[in-house]
Amino acid sequence: MARVLDVGCDRVVSIAEFVEQVETQVDLRDLDSVAAAAPLLRGLANDRRLVVDRLNRQVEHLFRRDTVASAQVLYLGEGRDFYLRANIWPSQHEIDSGRMSRNAFAYHLAHDHNYSFMTVGYHGPGYRTALYDYDHDRVSGYIGETVDLRYVGEQHFGMGMVMLYEASRDVHTQHPPEALSVTLNWMIATPEVRLRDQFFFDLERRQLIDYPLELDGSRRISVLRMAGDIGNPDTLQLLHDLALTHPCRRTRLAACTSFARLAPASEVRALWQRACDDPEPMVALAARRQLQEPVDAVTSID
Repeated sequence: MARVLDVGCDRVVSIAEFVEQVETQVDLRDLDSVAAAAPLLRGLANDRRLVVDRLNRQVEHLFRRDTVASAQVLYLGEGRDFYLRANIWPSQHEIDSGRMSRNAFAYHLAHDHNYSFMTVGYHGPGYRTALYDYDHDRVSGYIGETVDLRYVGEQHFGMGMVMLYEASRDVHTQHPPEALSVTLNWMIATPEVRLRDQFFFDLERRQLIDYPLELDGSRRISVLRMAGDIGNPDTLQLLHDLALTHPCRRTRLAACTSFARLAPASEVRALWQRACDDPEPMVALAARRQLQEPVDAVTSID
């Protein structure tokens, strides 16, 4: 479950010091090692000029494509397999009045993350968050799948509070703060993150309902869908190879689907037959359905 960390740090930590200490002292794949570095993030939050200085830089270079921030994020720095950013959390009033885009923020929408991260309250009253967890290994990953989400509590994420979220386990729903707030987030971006799914959930029905569009997997799938629409014979071999070998299950399934839109019927059936042996139930079930074979012949996806 998400950890609330009791962290004290009276000194100011610079971005350069944070990056150097994490790169030399922290094992990013060991959450206990990450948790032990919480004083560094708390010390970073003690720099009360950090965010406004970075914001001023963005304003000064507003029309440079490589430096413009989004409505929600200011990038602060990066190191090997991690980066730092400030997240902006508007109030409901600021969204309703049109000052901030509603679509830029995932308020009231339960979701996990495919990366672990640590966050500290930096400015403002902070958002409220409801916390859940689940066993990612028991989830096949298809839309409409029932997921055993376990409620673990609520937190009001105020200034100075530090929390650590575990990738593909912790789920939260965020609610707008009473006034604009800012968090500093330490995002862990080890290479396996690019292949890991991230989900949106319906809490009432306890179901998986969607995937974020900004995921690497979602971007790959959008390219594959286009390939299925406008591809040529050269595209077929590429899709065939991806369908059989890509390490991401959603990518393999999307490659099968696009291949089926371009290839002769006999080749399509042959690929779906091979996909029936895919180790991921999500892919194997879809293949059996395409071949109209009994669904109960597939390994359980509960």
